[in-house]
Amino acid sequence: PESPVPALRSSSMLSSSTLSSFDYDVPKVDDASDMSSSSTASSRFTMFRQNKAVKWILGAVVKLVIMSVLLRMQRQRKVDDSTNDNATSGSSAENKQLDKLYAMPLPTTPQELSEVNSELAGLDPEFILKWAHHHLHDSPELGDSHPLVQATSFGPTGLVILDHLALHNLLDTIPVVTMDTLHLFQESYTFYETVQSHYKSPLHLTITKPLDMIEEPLMSKAEFEDAYSANLWKDDPKLYTKVTKLEPMQQKLEEWDAVMWITGRRRSQGGERGKLDVLEFEPYPQGSDMSSAANSSPFHSSKGRWKLNPLAYWSYDQVWSYIRNNDVPYNPLYDQGYTSIGD
Repeated sequence: PESPVPALRSSSMLSSSTLSSFDYDVPKVDDASDMSSSSTASSRFTMFRQNKAVKWILGAVVKLVIMSVLLRMQRQRKVDDSTNDNATSGSSAENKQLDKLYAMPLPTTPQELSEVNSELAGLDPEFILKWAHHHLHDSPELGDSHPLVQATSFGPTGLVILDHLALHNLLDTIPVVTMDTLHLFQESYTFYETVQSHYKSPLHLTITKPLDMIEEPLMSKAEFEDAYSANLWKDDPKLYTKVTKLEPMQQKLEEWDAVMWITGRRRSQGGERGKLDVLEFEPYPQGSDMSSAANSSPFHSSKGRWKLNPLAYWSYDQVWSYIRNNDVPYNPLYDQGYTSIGD
């Protein structure tokens, strides 16, 4: 079709006057719509920039968290490696200490006893108890015998020893014997149950009773008063101790063929215990059937029993610090002001 612009030969011929003569529609601009579109675009651009900033900040935070976690893991790994090295080193040192102790047998002469006590003095109870257990239990089948026994009235020192026996898995083979005098406070009888509940199955607890004149057990306080008197503890303390504690315990030790018994005595308790050794030999009373056996060794089992005092060098404060720091149960009578219930 013909061009609507006559005689146009080239674009250069289109002057402004020529163009202005054409009748054509120029679209009108809506000022309000244009401003709205501009505002929307500006808003979107601002949101885009804000989102980009938020993403950058979040990315930086995530990176910082990851770096922090990695650094913490690295530090913990170093601590664990150091702990393992120390544990290995400590375990190695403990094994060497135990090997050295295990090579040291029960003494057969006073000189050997002195040397053994020099080695045991000041050692942690763990090593002393393991040494005794090694020599008395690491042997062929023992049958019904119990060569190593703990005797305690569940005083603080006895409880520390009991906790060590449990901690080092020795309660399975070391029975515990305590003496019921029939004159204890109710709290002490309740505490028997507390101890048994705390240590559960590993604990083999035997409770002795006072003996009458023919060495038969008395089962109630009324029976005791009929056999002796209500005030024997006051009128004749030595006889009272003999029939309520010493003889019942000795009877049980003989029944078990005990070679050594563990006590809670300490040097810090004073008196005749002030120079107490970790290991002692207690001869049988002269005239007893067992004391008459002939043997060249002064420490032969036919002549007496060993007494082991693992906490001989501990102070009163050390004992109670251990009890409180390790949540060891103790008789509530101590919290009522009683200072000595017995070991």
